[in-house]
This record gives sequence, C-alpha cells and structure tokens, in this order.
Amino acid sequence: MKKIIAGLFAVVLVAGVARADVGAPAPTAKDLEKVVEEVNYVETAKSGITLSGYVDVGYVYNFSSAPAGNVVRGGSEQITGGDFNTNAVKLVLEKALTDANEFQAGFRVDLIFGEDVRTVGNGIGGVGGAGTGTIADADSFFLEQAYVTFRVPYGNGIDLKVGKFVTWLGYEVIERPANLNITFGNIFFNAVPFFHTGISAEYAFNDIVDAGIAITNGVNNDTTAVTGAGGEDGYGIMAKINFTNPGGNANWYHAIYYGFGNDGVSGPDFGGTTFVYDTWGNWAPKAFDDKLLLGFNFNIGFNDTDISAATANTGNDWWAAALFAKYQFTDIFSLAGRAEYLTGDGTNSFIAGSGGAGSSDVWSWTLTAGFDLLENFLIRAEYRFDISSDFGAAVDDVYHTVAMQAVYTF
Repeated sequence: MKKIIAGLFAVVLVAGVARADVGAPAPTAKDLEKVVEEVNYVETAKSGITLSGYVDVGYVYNFSSAPAGNVVRGGSEQITGGDFNTNAVKLVLEKALTDANEFQAGFRVDLIFGEDVRTVGNGIGGVGGAGTGTIADADSFFLEQAYVTFRVPYGNGIDLKVGKFVTWLGYEVIERPANLNITFGNIFFNAVPFFHTGISAEYAFNDIVDAGIAITNGVNNDTTAVTGAGGEDGYGIMAKINFTNPGGNANWYHAIYYGFGNDGVSGPDFGGTTFVYDTWGNWAPKAFDDKLLLGFNFNIGFNDTDISAATANTGNDWWAAALFAKYQFTDIFSLAGRAEYLTGDGTNSFIAGSGGAGSSDVWSWTLTAGFDLLENFLIRAEYRFDISSDFGAAVDDVYHTVAMQAVYTF
C-alpha cells in the first residue's frame, strides 16, 4: 500500500512539474525513484509513541427486580434480566516518560467506547448529557484521561501531570479487565470518585515510599461544576502515599480527597463539601510462589451538599470494607473472590437507592473464574450475591447476578 501511495504521489508530482514548466526537461526514472524513496521514508510519528488497549465484551443476567437507579449495581448490572454487552473498547495513545532522571515530557490519552461509559457517566454532566446517566448503548464515548506529563530532575525526579486523570482512590479501577472480578464492587461505584481535572505531582523517595499531591476542579468533571441554582466553582485537594515492602510482594496504600463547591455533582454524590479517606493493600505470600494474591480496601467519608440557595443542606456519611483474594491454580485457570460491606446514612443517602432517605447496609459476595486461554485472550465467568436493607418494598433485598466476559488485549 505504501508503494502504491508513493507511486501515485510521484505521478501527481511529475504532472504538476510538466504543467508548471512546459518545455523543461522531463524527469528521468532516477528522479522518480528519488521521489518514491523520499515518500517511503517520511517520518509520520515521534519515536516512543505507542497505541494499546483492549476489547471487552460479555453477558450479564440479573435475577432480581433491580430498577434503574439501584446503586447496588454499577452500569448494565442494574438491568433486570439478561443483556449482551459491549462493555468497553479502550484505546490508549501514549508517549511515556523514560527512567532517565532528566527534563523530559510526554502525554497520554485514554478513550473508552461502549456500555461502561454509562457506569462512569452515571449522573456525571458532560458524559452523554447533563448528569442524566441514561447512556446505554455501545456507541457511547468517554474521554477517560488526557494529560501532558513532564519530569523535573530534582532529587529522584518529580513527575508532573496537567489535564484529566483517573482518581487515586479505590482498589478497583474503571477498566474491568484490570480488576479481580467482572462486576464493579460497591465501594468503586458508591464511595470513590472516577476522575479529576487539574495538576498533580508524584515523587518516589526510594523503593519503599512514594507519594503524590494534586489540585483539581473537584470530582468527575472536566471543568468546575456550576450546575446548581446556587452553583459555585468546585475545587479539590487529593494526596496519596504508598509503602512497598523491600521484597516487593506487599504494599499499603493511603489516599485522601477533600473538596468543596461541587454543586450538583452526583453518582457518586460528591457535591458540596466532601472528605474521603481510602486505604488498600496487596500481599502475595512468597510461600505460594506468586500464585496467591490477598487484598483489602477500607473507605470512609462524608459530604454536606447545598444543592441550591433555596434548598437546605443535605448530606451523607458512610464507611465500607472489602476483602479480595485470587489463586492461580494453573497457567490457565484461576479463581478470584470479593467480599464487601457498605453502610451509610443521611438525608439523601445514595446508598438508600430507591428506598429513599435513611440508613442502609449492603453485603456482597462475588466469585470469579478466569481462563487465560492465550497470552492476550481472557475469558471469565462470575456469580455474585448481594443482600441489602431499607431499599423499599418495590426493590428486592436479595440479588443474584451471573456474568461472563471475553477480553482481547493489544
């Protein structure tokens, strides 16, 4: 194809020369060969820029009468009955920083297409509408990250990011294939932000301690949130510190977020003044030769939301805990489990779901079987069981969900 394009380019170029200078000597075969060679070796991209991503498809069946808006579920798991899903097609374009401690710059852009856009876009203005959370088809689009990064060679090197980046809070992430389970946990969907826009600085003191701090426009927005009748600019401060043991097989991570002025930001509801502390850890016991992974996540927070000047202050407080485990029985087969507890109360408790205001409790157990059939090809099957309280007469207190997933990574 490249030679065909080069040939066409040469023909057009020769024709242009002939029309521009009638009577001039016709280009020789050697001249044409030189043109073709130059076209073949035009540099089209900077070195070091990579394109990667994955395609994630699956099926979910919810046996319960789970209406839209039931926050015990994330994304398409809210739908009663069965549903084939294009969960996500993710593309990552990146120029990563090297290990050299010198002035250098790069960038990263993450694009997600598919039904998972509804999960991270549920109630978030700017993702398919002004916070409606109604995006449901595979044509949905979400700009997950878009930032410029550069390194200042001070000490061990300070890495700065400016733009839109994912949150530092939570054990689970937006990308399902990176999580131990197919469905999203309740902490992920209810108790942590998804993304921020602002500036961050990260620094590794040594192989054991690394930390970071960020100033953002709040949570889950590309700009300041001014959606309420008494809307005001939203701002937030986020910080993290991580400890890794000398053997590299365990870590303990801490992150906090404090924000104010995010009127009308919902799903998770982090409007008004919000404080969240999140900690998680991993441990891979060496006695199991990297086959066993154990993890935990603890989250606590509160917010005080003044939706408009005409509305009295409302708020939430919550805490949640989760345990994770995965065992790699063979190179192909693995089992992963998750157990979660989430409780919260408040005059507009998002944990209360369709049951209205008040306190609520949610327990959840998930078991996922994974099959790494090829290096880049993963199939998983899952069963999930949830029990909730105070969700109202129209909503089931017990939930059974099965899910399947196929992922190809490139």
